[in-house]
Amino acid sequence: MTFEGDACYGPQGHESRLDLTTVSSRDLRWYCFLGAWRIERGTTDISPPWGWTPLFDAFHTVLHVMDFARAGTERVQVGFTENDERIRLEHRGDDLVLSPTYTEAEIACPTAEFIDAGHDFIERELGGLVTRHPALALNPAVRQLADEAGLTLGRGTELPDL
Repeated sequence: MTFEGDACYGPQGHESRLDLTTVSSRDLRWYCFLGAWRIERGTTDISPPWGWTPLFDAFHTVLHVMDFARAGTERVQVGFTENDERIRLEHRGDDLVLSPTYTEAEIACPTAEFIDAGHDFIERELGGLVTRHPALALNPAVRQLADEAGLTLGRGTELPDL
């Protein structure tokens, strides 16, 4: 999983007009840090085709999928904040299968591999955001997200104790 900022939203979304230390989780999930969320395995691509997913919504979706994967629940669906599309999730043996409503393709991967990839995605992207926008480290919603993901952001981007 990767995330590519979208220049047509310049700089990305509403984040340049907001106080990043206090912006709400809801506003982060709807209006800030928009871009293309890439979900690929090998040559199979199930990335959302609309190209403007809010990064914090992707974080919350990945956390939800990681929780589902750990729980071993048979099936579940996750949605997107900005539309009615869904990704269906199913356990098939030791694999987690992701099947979006917006394409015929699906990705299957070992559940543990998805959990590791999800953790890496959130750690890498959130760490990069906090490096570029240090005020985010003071935001309670961002701190809660990092805690829920079990993250310690490295390379000088550790969340400060308040």
